[in-house]
Amino acid sequence: MKTSQPEAIHETVAGGALSPWTVGELPEAPVFGWRLAKSLVGPGLLLAGASIGAGEWLFGPAVNAQYGATVLWLATLSIVFQAFYNIEVMRYALYCGEPIHVGFCRTKPGPKLWIFLFLALEFASIWPFMASNAAVPLVASLLGHLPGGGIVLNWGELELSEVGLVKFFGYVIFLAAFVPLIFGGKIYRMIERIMTFKLIVILLFFAFVTVFMISGRNVWEVVTSFHRMGAIPLRAETVIDGRHFTLTERNGPDRYTVKGSLEKGQMLVAEFVANRSGTVQAYGPTEAMRAGFTEIQSRLAARAEEIVRQGGFFVELHDGHTTLRLQGKTNPDQTWKLEGISLVDAQGERRYESLEAIPDAVVKARITKLVDGRGVERADLLSYWAEHQQLPPLDWAMLAAFAAIAGAGGLTNSLYSNYARDKGWGMGLHVGAIPSAVGGRSIRLSHVGRVFHVNDESLRRWRGWLRHILRDQAIWTVCCFIGMALPCMISLEFVRNAPVSGNRVGAMVAEGMAARLPEFGSVLWPLVLVVSFLILAPNQIHSVDQIARRWTDIIWVTNSRTRKMEGHQVKYLYYGIMVLYGVWGLFALWFFNPLQLAKLGSVLMNVALGATALHTVYVNRTLLPRELQCSWFISAGVLACGIFFLGITAVVVANL
Repeated sequence: MKTSQPEAIHETVAGGALSPWTVGELPEAPVFGWRLAKSLVGPGLLLAGASIGAGEWLFGPAVNAQYGATVLWLATLSIVFQAFYNIEVMRYALYCGEPIHVGFCRTKPGPKLWIFLFLALEFASIWPFMASNAAVPLVASLLGHLPGGGIVLNWGELELSEVGLVKFFGYVIFLAAFVPLIFGGKIYRMIERIMTFKLIVILLFFAFVTVFMISGRNVWEVVTSFHRMGAIPLRAETVIDGRHFTLTERNGPDRYTVKGSLEKGQMLVAEFVANRSGTVQAYGPTEAMRAGFTEIQSRLAARAEEIVRQGGFFVELHDGHTTLRLQGKTNPDQTWKLEGISLVDAQGERRYESLEAIPDAVVKARITKLVDGRGVERADLLSYWAEHQQLPPLDWAMLAAFAAIAGAGGLTNSLYSNYARDKGWGMGLHVGAIPSAVGGRSIRLSHVGRVFHVNDESLRRWRGWLRHILRDQAIWTVCCFIGMALPCMISLEFVRNAPVSGNRVGAMVAEGMAARLPEFGSVLWPLVLVVSFLILAPNQIHSVDQIARRWTDIIWVTNSRTRKMEGHQVKYLYYGIMVLYGVWGLFALWFFNPLQLAKLGSVLMNVALGATALHTVYVNRTLLPRELQCSWFISAGVLACGIFFLGITAVVVANL
């Protein structure tokens, strides 16, 4: 669809707190048919490619490793609510050809307040964690193992560690993300091609692995967990599963936990956590510990190694004055076979060789849940709250991050309106697009949107465009569920109960596959690392674009100086913002931990998405003609979107 040339128009329509809209004619919507299947390649497919990234390949394995597939219902709510949001921001763009953020600025009290608030919300999007985490599989492919604390180069006073090498390649990937945005005509089309290619390759790989390597049990667990609303995981304090271990020791009110894995015959402690009277201190493998902790860590690691080298599984659970210990072997299908039970309480220690020998039906049921869930009991959130008057002790920040990036998340969803405009959908055909800096055609972007008169003919065309964006969102929703389900199945199969720390998450699956199938390790190791890189690295391109694009559109319309610029000069504003983000990104990569960057940014994304969802309802109810407004059902869906994402953020804050 080509962008129409600017035409002399004198009629205007009031548009809230900004300049009035001009008036034009709503173009005909594409009529879908097999010959026009390309018409469905739109923002939905683009953002579906972008959606398979941090949520599925970083937080998906992290959450599944600790809790199984229990909390996948959070992804269901997240994706469905986002679909309502996406439809409404595109509705606004179809009507006037403007991105939704410009619509926000058109509402009272005007752009000065809203721009200040957007700057605060943008804090969630400025962290370049895709580049830092994409560097891990790249470095792992060079080293032949997951990067740790080793030394790569020692040349006189110059020393480069494996961690430093990851940081270096993080810089390289981050800077390389700017290159595709500089060339290629309309920026939207370049990103669309990249994300479409990525989506096809990744889904084919996921499908192949799922069909030939994943047990039916794990497939069923993932599929059914999407609709088990309110299910929560209660993980035992100590779970040793094959070569992975999380071992906790209690000493009065204090608890000490060591997490790690047996890698290539060597014990690797990924994290040590000390909880002294509620004060929690966590240390990574290369961090210096306070006095007294080193001896405790060494003792716990030695105990964990002894159990790990015996093979099988070991679970220890403390409940009040009762301690329950389970041990056994792992079957070929990765299920557990229980072989020994120990129950310690005020009456002493009692040992049982089988589940049937236990007289207490409640204890028997609990053991069954722990064995079936491989160290995790599945409970009901409302029932737990009614019994304990509090939420369960879960990593709520990680769960909130998982919910935030299931789908698109944060301010990313608002880009549906930008991309619909740049795609030339609806009245976006008359407004223009952002051209690239080099190699771009003569593309112009108007400073103000254009609307149409509502009559029988325009309403007929409007309904055609609504059907078009609904098809687009159907594709996005299906791709999001598939893109979430397949990586979850893979992570359940290969990294369940593996410790999650630092920047190793993106390459954990590769290491897990190679360890499980050593005869194919020489092929699986590099292949999965390449896929992991392909999942994460292109999303850094999208991250750079979305920040520059969002603020280009806002400033282009609201600032008096930029309104004097010619339409083709918008690219100077776009690339100026991109340079500023580049400087900040290099700073952030130097000073911050990649996984912490991802977790912090993702939790804050919930605030941004929740707040803009509520604002979108207000924009469309006040600025769009009544005939073009959505039904109350869709409005309720967008309101629920806002409540859900703001609510889960409140849970994180309450559990800090």
